[in-house]
Amino acid sequence: MIRRPHPHEIKLLPQIENEADLRYRHVGLDRVIDMPPASLASLEAGRREGRLWIAVSALDQPIGFALMKFPGGTAWLDQLSVLNRWQGRGHGSALIEQVAAAARRLGHRTLYLSTYRDVPWNAPYYTRRGFEEMPRGDWPHIFRMQEMGANRHGHPPWRRTIMRRLLG
Repeated sequence: MIRRPHPHEIKLLPQIENEADLRYRHVGLDRVIDMPPASLASLEAGRREGRLWIAVSALDQPIGFALMKFPGGTAWLDQLSVLNRWQGRGHGSALIEQVAAAARRLGHRTLYLSTYRDVPWNAPYYTRRGFEEMPRGDWPHIFRMQEMGANRHGHPPWRRTIMRRLLG
């Protein structure tokens, strides 16, 4: 089930992100593991502003989350994380659909994200969910600036891409 988080659940979300990021070790991206997760302040702002959703287990325990932001007025899937033991059960897809529906309700026609192009649970995963890679020459200035920030945090730029999904 997907729902909005309760205030007391916010502190659990960085732990979910950190555990989910452990998978990056298997594809030579240990730097991702060393990067700080989404801040509590950012997550709390997302909760208050209705831009944050969680996937929960049958016992109503948080097992994943999605955070949407609006850089340059665009709808942006900023973070998607699901605990490793819960992956492959449709929780990530359900979170993506929740974000897409919210973006659509707010009048956005496209949902964007940045990800690794060659990591199986990144670009190939998003492609199967209706996203397409944007040619670098089509990236708006705000996206270029975001990727420059990601590069400074250790994301290798040659492995990164920006993707979009038309919302119809």
